[in-house]
Amino acid sequence: MTPHNNHDEEAKKDEQTSTANKDIESTEKLSPDIGITMPPALEEEINDFRSEAEKELVKLAEIYGPAGAKLSRVDAVTLMDGWNKVLAFQTMWKEAFFMRWRILLAREKVICSYNHNDTDENSKASHKFEKVVKLAEKMVDKNQDPIALCLGSRLSSGKDTMLALFDQTIRDLCPHTQTVQREAYRPTLEDGGAGLGFSLECNTVEEIFRMLSRCGLRPKHVGTALCEAFLWSLESHTPYALDDEKEDLEQRPDQGAFSRFVADKVARMAIKDMINIREDFATPMFTFHLPTFWRQVKAHPKMKNRFGEKFYTNLLTDYPELLDYFARADMDTLSSHIALAIDLMLLRYSEVVAEVDSVFRKTVDHLADMHRRLDIPTDAYPSIGLNAVKTLQPFFTEYVSSFENTQRPVTADELTQGLVASYMEVMWFVFHPMLKEEKLIAKAEAFIGQCAEELRWPQSQLSKRLCQVKLEINKTGTYSHTSDEIQVGARLAWRNSAKCIGRIAWNTLEVRDRTHVNSPSAMMNELIDHFMTATAGTNIQSVMTVFRALTPDESWGPRFWTEQGVRYAAYKDEQTGEILGDGANLEFTEFIVKKGYWTPPEPRTQHDILPCIFKMPGIDTPIVHEFDPKYLYEAQIEHPDYPDVAKLGHKWGTVPIINTMAMNLGGIQYTALPFNGWFCSIEIVRNLMERYSPEKFAMAMGIDTKSTRMWKNQVQYELDRAICHSFDKSGFTIVDLETVGEQFVTHCKREKANGRECPGQWSWIGGLAGPTNVTWHKEMRDFLVTPQYEYCAQQWKVVGYDEEPPIDFELKSRNTSSTTSLDTLSLAINSDEDEFDIKIPRVLIAYGSETGTAEAAAGRLGRSLRICRPIVCSLNDVAGMDVVTKKAITHVLVLCSTFGSGEAPSNATDFMKTDIPLRLLVGTKVAVLGLGSSMYPDFARAGINVANKLNQAGAVELIPLTKADEAVDSPAVISGWLELTKNLILPESLETQIEASLGFGNEPVEYKLKWSEATEAKEIVPRFSWPTGESICRVNEELIIGNDPTRSTRRIVFDVPPDSSYITGDHLSVQPLNSFDMIKRFAMVFEEELTNAAIAAGRDESDGTDKLVTWQLQQTFEVDCLDNGQVYPAQTCFSTPSTLADILQANVTLSLSSASVNDMVMLLKEHTSMMENNAKVADFVGSLEKLIGEGEKHNDGGSMESFLSLYPTLVDLLEAYKRSTKSVDERGVGSVPSIAYVLPILPRLQPRLYSISSSNVSSPRHVEITVGVVHATTDDGVVIKGVCSNYIAGLSPGTDGAHVSIHQSSFRAPRNLESPVILVGAGTGLAPMMGFVQDRAIALKKEGNTDLDGLECHLFFGCRSEEEAIYKQKLDEYERSDVLKLHLALSRSKVQPKMYVQDAVERCGEHLASLLIDEDCHYYVCGDARMGDECYEAFVNVLRKFCKMSRIQAVNHLKRMRVEERWQYDLWGVSTAMDESYAASKELTRKKRASRAMNWLNRMNSVNEEEIM
Repeated sequence: MTPHNNHDEEAKKDEQTSTANKDIESTEKLSPDIGITMPPALEEEINDFRSEAEKELVKLAEIYGPAGAKLSRVDAVTLMDGWNKVLAFQTMWKEAFFMRWRILLAREKVICSYNHNDTDENSKASHKFEKVVKLAEKMVDKNQDPIALCLGSRLSSGKDTMLALFDQTIRDLCPHTQTVQREAYRPTLEDGGAGLGFSLECNTVEEIFRMLSRCGLRPKHVGTALCEAFLWSLESHTPYALDDEKEDLEQRPDQGAFSRFVADKVARMAIKDMINIREDFATPMFTFHLPTFWRQVKAHPKMKNRFGEKFYTNLLTDYPELLDYFARADMDTLSSHIALAIDLMLLRYSEVVAEVDSVFRKTVDHLADMHRRLDIPTDAYPSIGLNAVKTLQPFFTEYVSSFENTQRPVTADELTQGLVASYMEVMWFVFHPMLKEEKLIAKAEAFIGQCAEELRWPQSQLSKRLCQVKLEINKTGTYSHTSDEIQVGARLAWRNSAKCIGRIAWNTLEVRDRTHVNSPSAMMNELIDHFMTATAGTNIQSVMTVFRALTPDESWGPRFWTEQGVRYAAYKDEQTGEILGDGANLEFTEFIVKKGYWTPPEPRTQHDILPCIFKMPGIDTPIVHEFDPKYLYEAQIEHPDYPDVAKLGHKWGTVPIINTMAMNLGGIQYTALPFNGWFCSIEIVRNLMERYSPEKFAMAMGIDTKSTRMWKNQVQYELDRAICHSFDKSGFTIVDLETVGEQFVTHCKREKANGRECPGQWSWIGGLAGPTNVTWHKEMRDFLVTPQYEYCAQQWKVVGYDEEPPIDFELKSRNTSSTTSLDTLSLAINSDEDEFDIKIPRVLIAYGSETGTAEAAAGRLGRSLRICRPIVCSLNDVAGMDVVTKKAITHVLVLCSTFGSGEAPSNATDFMKTDIPLRLLVGTKVAVLGLGSSMYPDFARAGINVANKLNQAGAVELIPLTKADEAVDSPAVISGWLELTKNLILPESLETQIEASLGFGNEPVEYKLKWSEATEAKEIVPRFSWPTGESICRVNEELIIGNDPTRSTRRIVFDVPPDSSYITGDHLSVQPLNSFDMIKRFAMVFEEELTNAAIAAGRDESDGTDKLVTWQLQQTFEVDCLDNGQVYPAQTCFSTPSTLADILQANVTLSLSSASVNDMVMLLKEHTSMMENNAKVADFVGSLEKLIGEGEKHNDGGSMESFLSLYPTLVDLLEAYKRSTKSVDERGVGSVPSIAYVLPILPRLQPRLYSISSSNVSSPRHVEITVGVVHATTDDGVVIKGVCSNYIAGLSPGTDGAHVSIHQSSFRAPRNLESPVILVGAGTGLAPMMGFVQDRAIALKKEGNTDLDGLECHLFFGCRSEEEAIYKQKLDEYERSDVLKLHLALSRSKVQPKMYVQDAVERCGEHLASLLIDEDCHYYVCGDARMGDECYEAFVNVLRKFCKMSRIQAVNHLKRMRVEERWQYDLWGVSTAMDESYAASKELTRKKRASRAMNWLNRMNSVNEEEIM
């Protein structure tokens, strides 16, 4: 409804303007005295806002009359009656109002942005208006309209919020009628509020007004546009409105009850509250006292740069339950950040009412995202707020006393209230994204729990599914359902539908999951299939076809405009006013004819079937499809006793397909889901009586309409008989009213037997059936149960496709730089339209892997997406990303680890160096998994860099960057990421369809070894020789004194590879070989397969197992993959043809890792399923699954470490499995999967990097490394021997060589000899320091320096005991020559107290502090990352204690050194060879990282505050 403008009486207009001014004046009287302290900018902003408010109030007065006009009792009852009808269809109405409101404001924004050009100038107003309508629709559809931008994360709940606003305001008009005896319509809203006095959600009308203002809505948003949307939606989306309600809406806006109500009680009140909230923060408390107080606090000696430390120390001490939420947070960064947040809260008071593009709004949105990523629960916000006040309260007294005798006194209570108010304004934005996520997770948990109950899932399956859902919500803001879940949800929604009398067959509903279908043509084909499925054999089957859900960035989602599968057109005779056809469809028919979407047939009849019209997001025009009549079954209406009824020519569609219902499953909205049950005869009777002429039916039945009492009842009865007769004759299912009533009662009994109360809306069941029906006296409660179906608004109406331009419509040229033409604006709003054809996703999986974890995970992902035939390769192989265009890649998935100081792995360096053309990846969806360890300062830096590089090329995030922390929960995160990306790219429904289209059956993938022709072999498997050559080992000597075979550190010297050189500080890359012992064990696991292959190749069985296996290992082979009849080379990490001996030695790793365990256990499980009498073996495999499953369930990696403690290598696992199968093997030898199945799973054997310990100055042609030989024992007693360290430790000097290369590093000594240097190395971490010291000694000698007293070089070296003090003799010589000062820390000495390097650092703290503050000081640390972390904390404490720095200052000082490349590190994973067993050391590190906040708190409490003041 477009409000009328009154231009007739100028005097009346002046009176209305005067009334608006009085509105402003009344607001001024209510506003607090802002005093003289208001800043000019704030005063100007408030004056501008008041001016805008005045203009909007004038417009309201012009259209809706003066403010304050009382509504009569009749008006109040009219409003209440009409509103009850709204609430009966509340889901439809609230969507219609809210979307119409957004559309109107979007149109205004388009018009205001318009700059006409010559083409537009000559266009008709109707053409211009049509452009405006389309652009506004696009703006709303992409959430770029004013309401969407203002509400932000609250947009999804905006419909409910506004419904609550109207509901409460209307009920306040009739408070005496709100105490009801039975059921009453109320809006179904979500609860809110954070408790403890910190109410962060809206619970009253006033709070809703405040929310709208906080979000940045202005008077123009809540004035005439809101009123117009309210009245329009009442008129267009209130079914079955009574005549008096329609008459009220048709009155002039200044006379109707609804129009005067919305203008006076909503729009004007909202504008006044908007003024008030701005002036609330213009008082001296916010403009003067709080900013002044905060500045004084920051400058206070006890608080300077320490507020964040005190804040979080108090918070975590007083509320220890919050420690878990900060377990992995960088507390130092947070401590620094909180002070900035308080700055924002107390110093930017003028922006507390947040304009969308203000610094305040952008900053709080960033804060909100950070808090959501930290998973800080909303119930923690009151504690955080109280703690902020508590941290500041000690400074209240001093501040209050300083203003006691001034004109602006203040009390401590007032300061507290002001702080709480400011905190609430900031946190009101910050908490909501997390609240939104919590609510969605709660809904998801409830729904998935229902699915688990219906599908009888075991608890383990439910737990796993909930973990998947939470991860997807956290990463994408939404989640997807499986086909089973959609089926359960659709059936439950039917069971829960209070208005449906015929839901007894709810559990037989056939649900067709078509959520993967996006092509309009394909969707129409699915609708045809729906018709055919529903009418198979004429015995109608209840069917639902579910298309994709609404996404978080959409407003409408896919929508059907045609309400039912078969609807009849209506035509109005302009002269007589008579309607031909179904009058209910008159407006829609006229609309689609006018727009040219459909041309009616000639001649027109009363049963012309309307086309199916469908609208997809991103496509400008709707899709129109006319079905072949053979799919649309109709029943000719005839009466068994009155033949003239048939002559009327009426017919009706036999399948009641409803298109315009939505379904909410666990917080996910489905907006396109054609659904049919079967007709109840009374439904058709009611429609025919309402839409066609009942008099004509009476005449055909011989009923006198003038003399017969209750003739309509008689017509209804006979028409009911006719409908049942006609459907029976046509052979289609229909149910009569008496039968369906009995079925409903039976349904209620069944529900009661299952412990469920059956919701029912009596007016739609008992009222429909009548007083003689069994349901008439059935007491019903109309309560909401989810899942649920919901009414949808009519999109075509809301958007306004059918509207003519208003009388005063005009596009005025605006000569400003910000305006654009409509065509340009269209390009800005409408991004490239999606391509909707169904296609198999084209997937690129690229990895950057140094240790093999990322590569193994990439292979695992590739196998899960095998139906898409993904490309799996290293990042270097796709440098520049040309492959995306060449192969039409739709999805790029990257798994990248981080090496060294945040560098990319060697197989990703070319990718990082090569530019990707701008916009090359536009439309390509990407997901990046960054692997690393938080023990390193640059955790997952390479993954972050890859993600940034892809985003800069225009890629679209499939999911945000994910980081897998090896120190905490890497296995669980990797598994979750792999599963999530697979499900997003290849949902279950799409996978099923692709399999069907490609003719895939259920046959598993087969792998086979294809052996080449037999060749000669040696009696002993020869050592692998690298075709590119090897560097000879020149020295291989032990550095540790003693005879303990488990403790060995060796000095090994190689020739520098040809055409290579190195710089001191670089790394030597060594390609290891698996030991012959390990290869032999592997071969013996598969001795039967290898022996049979040798015999089949012609070898004599009498040669014996050892000879046959040795011979077969030296034969070349290939691996074939057989997938649904297709044969192609299997994807492996090695090239074929090759020999198994070579591959096992040099190409594959036989060590297990978290990335490869899952695939191997799954392989064993599949192999076990094919065995007979396999219960014992299944128990063994089940125990393996439990270990892995528990680790993923708890997200801590602990159980995975237990698994690897039992089975550190593949051979250990296979040997254990083979032993478990002996009891079920008739031959007693055991069974294992074929080698062909194992090889594709195995990751590549990666090179190892060692810090070079020689100097390129003194030894340019030889390179020296210091190697700790790994020989450890797990907690389960399994011996672990490091593959590479044991390999090179066994090299014979002068004869043996290894495949080595130089790997450039950024670890470099300072060029200036006078720069203070601090070197820290533990164990073999001393290696690069030896090279640095050699260079330093040479340089000092070359310079001829004799006075070295002023040169500072401190070396802190840590080891267990004197016997393990490697290079001690050389170091002593350097110290005697004043090259360095040696600080030796022994942790297991028999004669000295226990000391670690970090202890030695703190012991020399005062002197080191003086060096660290030198602008030219350089620090180097090398060793395991745990030691590096402890040393970092030691230096922080040194700076705090001796330089009187706060922790934040100390941390920032060290960060600055890193930025200036004066703080360098060469760290690696946890040491396993020296101090602890493998599992124990990993667990220690994991626990330490998981309790990061507790460690930080302990450190804060361990420092004497007085010492650092």
